[in-house]
Amino acid sequence: MALRARAFSTSVMENQVNNVLPGKQMLNKPGAGATTARNALGDVTNARHNSVDTHNAPAKNLKPTKPTARRGSKEAPKEPTAQKNEQELMETSTMEDAEMDDEVVEEEIEDVDKDDAKNPQLVVEYVQDIYCYLRTLEAEQTVRPEYLVKNATILPKMRAVLIDWLVGVHLQFHLLQETLYTTVAILDRFLQDEVDSIPRNKLQLVGVAAMLVASKYEEIYAPEIKDFVYITDRAYTEKEIIRMELRILHTLNFNLGRPLPLHFLRRASKAGGVEAATHTLAKYVMELSLGSYTMCSTPPSTLAAAALALSSRLLEPGTSLQVVWTRTLVHYTKYTLKEIHPLVVKLAEILLAAPTAKLSTVYQKYCNKKFMKIARIPVLDEPLLKSLAAGDMK
Repeated sequence: MALRARAFSTSVMENQVNNVLPGKQMLNKPGAGATTARNALGDVTNARHNSVDTHNAPAKNLKPTKPTARRGSKEAPKEPTAQKNEQELMETSTMEDAEMDDEVVEEEIEDVDKDDAKNPQLVVEYVQDIYCYLRTLEAEQTVRPEYLVKNATILPKMRAVLIDWLVGVHLQFHLLQETLYTTVAILDRFLQDEVDSIPRNKLQLVGVAAMLVASKYEEIYAPEIKDFVYITDRAYTEKEIIRMELRILHTLNFNLGRPLPLHFLRRASKAGGVEAATHTLAKYVMELSLGSYTMCSTPPSTLAAAALALSSRLLEPGTSLQVVWTRTLVHYTKYTLKEIHPLVVKLAEILLAAPTAKLSTVYQKYCNKKFMKIARIPVLDEPLLKSLAAGDMK
């Protein structure tokens, strides 16, 4: 993986070498204390060494003295002491090696922003605070699970048909990717509060107005209202679209900045150092999940993390989910593999059923050369995807 290649780069090794280079220590030789002067600090040599000159004493006077033993004590033999010292040294070296191993494990979490410090557009100083704020915001602007369960007029299947149609409109207008995700977010947040007052024949009007609001929020040049009148085959007038637009804005209290899965996916892909094919496959998986009613309440950050884990596993044969979901990804996404695995299974099921699904606009979209024909890669036909959909952790 590209991650492991960068985690132990030469710059990191050089930094480690610079940190542990020992300074040179100038030690005087025995007997050199009298000739070496210390002008700044004076003579700080040991007084005993100055009084007893062992260098000039005759060799015959240097006799070994017998160690004196106290009464009731036994003289310790030399060989066991040497063995004890060797054992202590071995234990100390083992502890130091263990500490070094711990340091190596900690260094596996790579600083993915270190090379972007000179790029002011990437705001390295604030990027952590920005994503912390986005996670707080996604917890505030939530979509309730099963918000259509008590409504008999608008069914989950109708929502899926509407979103599939909106994907086609999004393609025809050549809008930004963010506009599609913002449209679905506005649609779900509006319907969860106003679904009881929306008849079936006005559901498409809600979708069109939601895309109009999203286009004004995300695009530089948003489509005109008459374009949406044309795209609906004049089913609604301009005044009806404007009234629904105002109703949506008042219902949401003009809070349109819900974080998108794309925001978190780009951050996670950078942390994982993944290739373009892996990132595109993750986008394909996330876009397939937009039409799934059971996943409308999934937090965007969780969806992005699970989609990246699934795409990384599919495009890296011979590995496992534990291998592809590294400690660096856990650090930057704030999700462990255990937390996202149930969602990985659901996404694998959706991905497996995409080629034969009746609502196939997203599938046809990602069969295009513009999106690397990622929906037709051979790995999606292999047994690996079926095993992941069955809950296999490998």
